[in-house]
Amino acid sequence: MPDFMRTTRHALRALARAPGFAAIAILTLALGIGANSAIFSVIHGVVLKPLGYPEPERLVFITSQFPTLGFDQFWISPPEYVELRERSRSYSAIGAYVTNAVNLGEAETPLRVSSAAVTSQLFEALGVPARRGRALVPDDNLPGAEPVVVLSHELWERSYGANPDLVGSLIDVDGMRRTVAGVMPRGFDVHDQGVQIWLPLTIDPANPGGRGNHFLYLVARLAPGVSLAQARDEMETLLARWPEENPGTHAPSSPNHRLRIDDLQSDIVGAARRALWVLQGAVAFVLLIACANMANLLLARAESRHREFAIRTALGAGRGRLLGQFMTEGVLLSFAGGAVGLFLAWIGVKALLAASPDSIPRAAEVGLEWPVVGFTLALAVGTGIIFGLAPLLHLGERGMTMALKEGGRGSTAGAARHRVRRGLVVAEVALAVVLVIGAGLMLRSFWNLTQVDAGFDRSRLVTFGLVLPAATYPQGSERTAFFAQVLERLGAVPGVQGVASMTGLPPRRNVNANDTDIEDYTFVPGSGGPIENVDYYNYVTADYFGTMGIPAIEGRTFTAGDAGGLPVAVINETLAKRFWEDRSPVGRRLKPGFGDQVPWFTIVGVVRDVKQGGVESATGTELYLDYEQAPAVLSFAPRAMNVVVRTTLPVSAIGASIQRTVRDLDAALPIVDMRTMDEVFASTMVRPRFLAQLLGAFGLLALALAAVGTYGILSYAVAERRHEIGIRMALGAGRNAVMGMVLRQGLRVAVFGIVLGVAGALAVTRLASSLLFEVKATDPSTFVAVGIFITLVAAMASTIPARRATRVDPMVVLREE
Repeated sequence: MPDFMRTTRHALRALARAPGFAAIAILTLALGIGANSAIFSVIHGVVLKPLGYPEPERLVFITSQFPTLGFDQFWISPPEYVELRERSRSYSAIGAYVTNAVNLGEAETPLRVSSAAVTSQLFEALGVPARRGRALVPDDNLPGAEPVVVLSHELWERSYGANPDLVGSLIDVDGMRRTVAGVMPRGFDVHDQGVQIWLPLTIDPANPGGRGNHFLYLVARLAPGVSLAQARDEMETLLARWPEENPGTHAPSSPNHRLRIDDLQSDIVGAARRALWVLQGAVAFVLLIACANMANLLLARAESRHREFAIRTALGAGRGRLLGQFMTEGVLLSFAGGAVGLFLAWIGVKALLAASPDSIPRAAEVGLEWPVVGFTLALAVGTGIIFGLAPLLHLGERGMTMALKEGGRGSTAGAARHRVRRGLVVAEVALAVVLVIGAGLMLRSFWNLTQVDAGFDRSRLVTFGLVLPAATYPQGSERTAFFAQVLERLGAVPGVQGVASMTGLPPRRNVNANDTDIEDYTFVPGSGGPIENVDYYNYVTADYFGTMGIPAIEGRTFTAGDAGGLPVAVINETLAKRFWEDRSPVGRRLKPGFGDQVPWFTIVGVVRDVKQGGVESATGTELYLDYEQAPAVLSFAPRAMNVVVRTTLPVSAIGASIQRTVRDLDAALPIVDMRTMDEVFASTMVRPRFLAQLLGAFGLLALALAAVGTYGILSYAVAERRHEIGIRMALGAGRNAVMGMVLRQGLRVAVFGIVLGVAGALAVTRLASSLLFEVKATDPSTFVAVGIFITLVAAMASTIPARRATRVDPMVVLREE
């Protein structure tokens, strides 16, 4: 311990005598360690940290599959849920849920909050009791049960002031008075949906509904002693028997209608897992570059201390003592860099979550917890040990002897140390090339996403949502009348060029996948023909196509006169091509899948395809129905509609008119997500933007560190070869020749690093190919552009030392000799 304390004090004094070196070293390490700690904190919270339930590893997520329709994860119908719950023995509890949103509160303070309609078995499966009152019980899910509600802890605090007497009282939910049964613990959620209010899902076990009505997701807890593999094996047995036990129905079967079982946490994390590990790999490259820079810094510092090492060796200091000194200095620098890096990571994580809270799942779980601190500590110690070994190159006996012979003037570095320093810079450049190429590919991918033609003109569009409570607007005619008044009043606002409403808001919405009868067409299994199913149903008002800028390809769109006429429909290009190929669909008929009593609809027009499943996905089939016609033809009209306004006014100005219009018509209605259509598009691309921004930032940081490394080695080489350069100039070498000599030295190192980096990128970027959109992982233009760009950066980093070399005065050098 006394030796350790003595070594530590000596290391602190040595670093204090070189404050500039210590500051640069600590900052370099802080950037590398801080970036790694920040991303690891995200990975820990999202991927590694268990879900906040008892025995979370026993929770599974159950969905359905329809391979022939291209649906790998789809909802489950209530009859399938009831039958699975009765027949399966692999689970101790199976709960069902469907997420939505509800209007909460009285007319003075209307709110729109996320909700989940659930069975009581969901709380049993998750294993979390209520914090106050009770959760739902089986009787709550039966028809005719008393209307109750369970609140999240956050909603209870935010909207009700954490009132302890709220349990048992009545609150207004979607126009219905419900009794508050309980309040859940803080952070309680299901599948990272941000649920704030829990409602009973009414299912009659004796008559659960139609098999074609898929809208449920299931969460189940494996029974004691049952593994996930065993549950999957049992599911195969159930799928084989299901058609026999439910003959004449569309019961689950293999292979056309399967049920899928996934680990719950793996399903929540999903595709984000690969993206986060790609980011962790990227920041690991940044740390390696920082370590290479540190090793070069310590080598340069060791050159200036060569005589000190020689004298200490001559006085009896062994290699172990000197090695201990190097390691101590390295670890001290690493700890200081780690502390600053942890602070930078804390700031970085907060900034990331504030800028893109929806870009990653389980964002609420991300923070600088003890595992992250431990990771940072291990990183600091590891890096300190690694680059603390660099000065060992100066402990050779020949080098020590030369240092003593040369007196006060520094000795010339050996060829081995030159090769090591150049090799470190080559490694820095190579790692930077890999990282910058990855960032370039991600940026190109994100740019391609932003340039996708969504099928309509989104400029100068403002949109918002309204949901009419069923208790207040029970009839479809009342709902269409309300929205007609909204559109009429907004259309009269100066500066408004068009206004309409629709159920489906592009470019991303949930798929419907509704069975739809096509006149004079019958699907024959095995024929290769399309199945009579439509991806998206969209109820729209007559001015929808004109307001959105969606052109008609054939026929016409809806008019005001259609509301009282025969049933009509409009389809998109993809639907027309799928069932009618080269024939005209105008005048032909189809029947929406709402039951046998639904009439046939005549197709009056074909419109341009509009993205509804995301800009990165292929356009699906879409059927447009006239919203004003729906009550008379379908005896139904949706309660939830999106209103879109095309206007020359700024959002603030039109927003005031929207607020006033809705308040005058129904003060209890909250306005949902008022924003421009550009903001809607941006919200659908938060994760690609998140990846592109972070990789771009890490790429720039890596490039800056590599440029500093190139500059440092050339600056040191110029200082070391000062006498040689002076003699060359005295013998007639011109300034251009000297400058070219230094530039060539720097560019040789950079080019070698670029070649290695490109080779590495060809292997590494393939791992991220699933994250790219319309750009190959080996895109030649990106590779060439990055190579040229980094060559220019290396040339700029080499220019300053090269110019300094041309200012060497030959006469001064000769006098020194």
